[in-house]
Amino acid sequence: MRVFAISDVHTDFKENLHLLAGLPTRSYRDDALMLAGDVSDNLTVLRSTFAILLERFRYVFFVPGNHELWIRKGEYKHSLEKFQDVLRLCESLGVRTAPECVGRGPDRVCIVPLFSWYTRPEEGSDSLFRERPLDGPASALWSDDYLVKWPSEFRPAQYFCDLNKGRVGEGLEATRISFSHFVPRADLMFASPDEPPPLWPDPHERDFNFSQVAGSTLIEDQVRRLGSRLHVYGHQHRNRSRHHEGVWYVSNCLGYLEERERRSVRNPTTVVQPVWPLEELRGTEQSRRVREVSTGSTTGDGRFGSTTTPT
Repeated sequence: MRVFAISDVHTDFKENLHLLAGLPTRSYRDDALMLAGDVSDNLTVLRSTFAILLERFRYVFFVPGNHELWIRKGEYKHSLEKFQDVLRLCESLGVRTAPECVGRGPDRVCIVPLFSWYTRPEEGSDSLFRERPLDGPASALWSDDYLVKWPSEFRPAQYFCDLNKGRVGEGLEATRISFSHFVPRADLMFASPDEPPPLWPDPHERDFNFSQVAGSTLIEDQVRRLGSRLHVYGHQHRNRSRHHEGVWYVSNCLGYLEERERRSVRNPTTVVQPVWPLEELRGTEQSRRVREVSTGSTTGDGRFGSTTTPT
C-alpha cells in the first residue's frame, strides 16, 4: 500500500476539478490519499470532490484549510459551526478526519490528521512571521479577514492544537505520518538555493508578507510529540520536499492554473504525489530534478530563489 498527498486543489475552478477527475480509476485502489485542505468553501463542491477521490483511493484522509471555513452568505454564526458541518460531511461519506492505521505487515502506517490554523505576529510567539521589505504599502487583501468569522476572544491556532492533543498522545502501533493544512515551521517558507525560480513573478507578493498568515510552531511541536516520520502540509502553494531533524516535510499543492503556468507551483506529472513508503517520495524527487535540468527550468536570475524571502 502506498500513501499519496495533495493539497490546495481549489476545485471551484473547473480546470482543477477536471485534473482530479482525470486521475485513473484503478491505479490507486489499494492506496491512501492525504488531502491537506483548501478544496472549496462550497460544501456541494467539496462533496463532489470527495466523491471523485473516494472512487479512486481506498482511503481518503482530510483536514480543512482556511477556504473550507469561509462564510459568504451568513449561513453560519461563525466558522466553528461550519468546521463542524465539514466534519459531519466527511463522516457521512467515509472521508477520514481522525488517526487511523492502514495497510498490513511492513507497509502498515498510522496516518494522523492535525487540525491547525495560523498565528499572526501580534497574536503570539508561535507565529511564523518574518520581516521582509515590501515594494509598496501593504495593501493586499487577505480574504480570511472578511470571510472567516470567530467567536469573540478566540484564538484559532490554540483551539485546533488543543483538538489534536489526544491524537498526538495515542499509542499508535505503527510508523506515524501526519499532515496539516498550515505550515509547521518557518524555514519551509523559504526557497532553497537550487529551487528554480518562477518564469515570472507573482504580483501579489510585492505588497503582501505571507509569513504573517503562514502557520504556527504549535503544529511543529505536535509533529515532534507524535514522532512523525513524514509531515505533509499545504497553504503556501509551493511544492517542496525537505528533511529536517529526522522528519520529511512535503508540500504538494495543485494551486491555480496561473501559478502552474508560471511554475511558482511546480505541477507534478501525476497530480497526486507518492509520499510513503519513503522510497516512493525519494524516487519522485529524483525524477522531478532530472526533468527540471533537462527542460532548463533551473535557470533564471535567482531572485525568487532567495533564502531570505518567503515565497
